[in-house]
Amino acid sequence: MNDACARMFVDVHTHSASRDPDVLAIENRHSGFGTPAGSRYVSAGLHPWYIRRETFSDDFDQLSVYAARPEVLAVGECGLDKLATTDWDMQCRAFERQIGLAGELRKPLVIHCVKAFQECLGFLREARVPVIFHGINNRLAVIRPVIEAGHFLSFGKALLHPNAAILEAFRAVPPDQLFLETDDTGADIREIYKTASLLRNIPEKEIALQLELNFDKVFKK
Repeated sequence: MNDACARMFVDVHTHSASRDPDVLAIENRHSGFGTPAGSRYVSAGLHPWYIRRETFSDDFDQLSVYAARPEVLAVGECGLDKLATTDWDMQCRAFERQIGLAGELRKPLVIHCVKAFQECLGFLREARVPVIFHGINNRLAVIRPVIEAGHFLSFGKALLHPNAAILEAFRAVPPDQLFLETDDTGADIREIYKTASLLRNIPEKEIALQLELNFDKVFKK
């Protein structure tokens, strides 16, 4: 990318529609799979917070149909959350099924993981598609196995006011495994890019180019 080229800001995981032509946003959906999305691109998955045993079969069938649509770039967010009230066995079953669905569709996975990195990584040994762990705000010792497994890690609002542990973790992620996001915070992805470049002490256009390359690698058809 050179200065004459338009800079693209990749927001790999957001819950808000973006109309900014310079932002490539992937809007996440965990329900309402039959209604039109507000963004050009979306990801769709059964979030562990909202999985219910009595509706899971129907919900998964609806997801399977919707996730095959061309505007759906990824399956997720899905994963495991030890703080959720959802039954653990049900979480594991839903996660396993969605890993399989992503493989069938050849679409990446967006992972929600809370206090369950070891378990998530265990299931993801069966994944045959790129994997993005979103919303990283953990210390390096926790995310090191994710880095070593070759998965991608996405940081968001935590970078705007980082503590020493998050700063260490962020700087340890290789550039070619990095993404940025706004999630459900209402933050500006441009501000997160600016902050990320300052924290890494590199030009903003350099991190923008790298994330475009990462996007092309993960979401290539």
